[in-house]
Parts: sequence; structure tokens; C-alpha cells
Amino acid sequence: MFQDIHKLSDRQYKATIGVNKKDFQQLVFVFNECEQKIKIQRYKEYEDFYDRKPSEGGCPIFKTSSERLFLVLFYLKTYPSFDVLGFTFGCGRNAAHENVYKCLPILEATLDNLDVLPKRQFDSVEEFIEFTKTHTDIIADATERTHHRKKEQEEQKKYYNGKKKAHTVKNTVISTTSQIILFLGYTVLGATHDFSLFKKEFPPSLDWFSKLRVWIDLGYLGFAKNYEAKDLQIPIKKPYKTNKNPDPQLTPEQKAYNKEVSKTRVKVENAIGGIKRYNILVQKFRNKSEHLRDKAIFLAAGIWNFSKGFSFS
Repeated sequence: MFQDIHKLSDRQYKATIGVNKKDFQQLVFVFNECEQKIKIQRYKEYEDFYDRKPSEGGCPIFKTSSERLFLVLFYLKTYPSFDVLGFTFGCGRNAAHENVYKCLPILEATLDNLDVLPKRQFDSVEEFIEFTKTHTDIIADATERTHHRKKEQEEQKKYYNGKKKAHTVKNTVISTTSQIILFLGYTVLGATHDFSLFKKEFPPSLDWFSKLRVWIDLGYLGFAKNYEAKDLQIPIKKPYKTNKNPDPQLTPEQKAYNKEVSKTRVKVENAIGGIKRYNILVQKFRNKSEHLRDKAIFLAAGIWNFSKGFSFS
């Protein structure tokens, strides 16, 4: 398969690994550097522990950095079973599994080196203000994805979201109006309410957003009571139906305002759609690794920022 990689068109690159040919070549260069650094570090740790040099091992199935990077991106983009992945690349399922998990931390190091990975948490308000100082607007939302059903009854209950009628997990996403993902919260159970999750990640007792215009949806009702923002843009909720008001309607002015808010707030939806180009985030997550469950969306967000030509440095 690898002998034909260079013959693929940009469209085929995007369809199989989620990035175009030019971006892939740039990733390969940094991936190779990170791979060598990690290899040297592992060799040193081996020598220190065993007091001897490690053996060279056999002939690797995936011989070059470009082959290994293509493999891990192909897995994230298409999300096949390891049997199918091994068949596609001419190796066994165990070799496919081993190489994917070996390459994931190298891919993370590559994206970290390019400074495109979003923040996962802020230790202080000052750190958050410094991180967002070049932005005037932020858009907050949550994204949910399906998860395989656990065998244990109690675990099933934890993951089940009655609203979605499915077992799910969820992350908070904060983006800019240019669709760059600034913050990606850690993966939690899908039944967690969007605003409850947001308050855990950004404690209301602190002054996070007083210098920012914040765009949110109705899932964050109560934001104004808990936080101070330079400007808050949230849709106006349609009134409840009552005996005195049997046919509640928004005024034309309110509908026009909601439409304008939606035009900007859709940017975070576009960013979420961008990271969900990777089918590992779209199909039901079936791996047993909780580490990969969180790492997959983190890496996809970094690749999305990279594909937008953005760097935090």
C-alpha cells in the first residue's frame, strides 16, 4: 500500500488521513524528529535500567516515519477494527495494534512541538487571561459522542444518557470566531449537563471572562448569574405556554437577534465538525482504553488547528 502513497491526490489524502498532501509532508518532518528524540530517550532509559544496550530487533513492518504517521492518521480517520487495519496494511492485527499505540504519543509530541494543541485546563485566571489576550470573542459549547455499552450494570448506568437514549461521553469546547479550538475539556460521562461541566472547569467564584465577549447557547442558561463577561451573547428563550399565554411567540426583534447570535455561534459547531472528520469520534467508540477515548479527540483538535494554519506560538 505504501508504495502508492505519493501517487494519491489531495482529495484522497483528506479522505484517508484527514489532511492534505502538503500538511502531511510537514507533519512527517516534525514526526520524524520527535520519533528520534523519543527513541533516544527510550534507549537511554533501557541502558540505565538493564546496564546494556538494547538489541536492534527484527525488520520493522512500517519502515519509515511517513509510513508510521500514515498508519496512525488512517486509523483515526477511518476507525477500522485492528483485523481490518492489519489486512489493509499487510500485517497481523497484533502488529497493527502495537504500531498504532506506539505512534499515538509520537503524534501528540509532534502536534505539541508545532504548538497547535488546545489547552486542557487552566491553573489560574491569570493564565487564562494571558492565553486569550489576543482574542476578543470566545464561543463555548459541548460535544457528545457515543460509547460502547459496558458489561457491568453499574457502569452501564453511569454512561447512559437518557436524553440521547445512548451511552455517551462529552467534552467542553471553546473556540474563536475563526474556528480555532482554544480549549478542550477532559472527557466525562455524557449525562453530565453542559453548564455543570463548564462550572467545574471554570469555577464561578473567579473572574474568567470580564475581558471577553462570550457566545453560548441555551444549554448555558444561568451564565450571567454565575459569571461576569464583557459582553454576553445568548439566544432569547421562547416563553413557556401558560393559560394566560396559550401561544407564546418571540417578537420579530427577538427572532432577528437570535439569528445574529446563531450566525456567530455556529463557528464552534464548524470547529467541532472539523475535528469529527476523524471517524473515531463519530462511530461508537469501541476501544477499552479510556486513555485513547480522551486522547483521540485531543489529537483531532490539534490536527484541526494545524490544518487551519494556526499556532499558539
